[in-house]
Amino acid sequence: MKAKIVITSAACGHTAYIYEDELLSEVHPFSDEAETGSIYVAVVDNIVENLNAAFLRGENGEILYYSLEENEGKHIFIKHGNKSKVRKGDWLLVQKIKATKGNKRAQATADISLKGRYAVINRSGRLGISKRITDEEKRDELKVLYDKIKDSYADELTDDFGIIIRSAAISAESSDAIEQDTIKTLRKLREVIDKAYSSSAHCCVHRSRADIASYILDIKSKNLYDKMTVITDIEEVYDDISESGFINDKNAAPENNKTETELIFYEEKLQSLGALYNIDRTLSVMFGRKIYLKSGGYLVVDLTEALTVIDVNTGKDVKGSGLSGHILKTNNEAAELIARLLRIRNLSGIIIIDFINMKDHESEEKAVLNLKSFIARDHRKCFFVDMTELGLAELTRQRVGSGFLLENLLTNTNNQ
Repeated sequence: MKAKIVITSAACGHTAYIYEDELLSEVHPFSDEAETGSIYVAVVDNIVENLNAAFLRGENGEILYYSLEENEGKHIFIKHGNKSKVRKGDWLLVQKIKATKGNKRAQATADISLKGRYAVINRSGRLGISKRITDEEKRDELKVLYDKIKDSYADELTDDFGIIIRSAAISAESSDAIEQDTIKTLRKLREVIDKAYSSSAHCCVHRSRADIASYILDIKSKNLYDKMTVITDIEEVYDDISESGFINDKNAAPENNKTETELIFYEEKLQSLGALYNIDRTLSVMFGRKIYLKSGGYLVVDLTEALTVIDVNTGKDVKGSGLSGHILKTNNEAAELIARLLRIRNLSGIIIIDFINMKDHESEEKAVLNLKSFIARDHRKCFFVDMTELGLAELTRQRVGSGFLLENLLTNTNNQ
């Protein structure tokens, strides 16, 4: 399969549009990543005893929810603290983990961390290895490497710092590449903490920005595609991806360098990159409540607080011997489109699909197998649970990022 990843600016910031075999299959706004991850010297504004939580004031007056229960024993007092109990007026070093959404406050944690290419440095004091690295021999090698780093950099990797080895480490050409990235990230986090002690209140001491190059390299490392073409009209994004080794990754092991790659900087002034790929029109269709199929059928998508319901309809009156074939064709076409919809709209949680009722069990099995094959392409954890007694297909999909951002992107697009 060939993939084309178009990266351009949208209403909610830099956004990647993934096309698989020329069909838009996923939308990834980087605003989530840019919005969260920043580290602040925040001031305790109020403590609510019955919630066992504090409300902190961060940059530009933003209020951050801070759980005292979850952060017990982890507080990083910058000023005024008694080193044990959080009080009003204390200065705390925190990291934003959730952005403000509607009437829900942004959330912050004392578990500050920084992400490198191969490792995440935090303050757990422990080693963690990504669950996606399942090879026991590789896991043992990484544990040995951790011990080596711990011994070699004992003065810097003190007991209050921990390391999580990311899944990308499996594609590293050598342990030296992982070690260098780990120490570089550790030193950066130490600098952030040191900076906090000489900073003013409400100050941002580390500004998070979307690591688009790492996102692209992560997709490449999974060997999902025969060829990956990345097209962008954003110069800094082009430079970051170019310098990351996307085209000729020297740090990648040969078995993880199978995908043919191409990087293009789009410079055409007469037609924008978004217009070239008709992005606004495609999003307008895909975010509609009613979406038509080529077979003449259509989907009706209803979002509730508890779940997402997708109803499949034939759209026209078909009778006689061709009915069962038409129903199967419509259901199969719907299965492919639904799998794309989940990724494009970032639908998550429980998803219920009401396929057109099929008379025989064999046709139902074909539709289910078809659905499973399409959701297998999902970059998120997406599982087919079961067909209920009422003939409804039940799926679950991992919640990552904010579907709200995508809805906001569409709203802004339609208002332009």
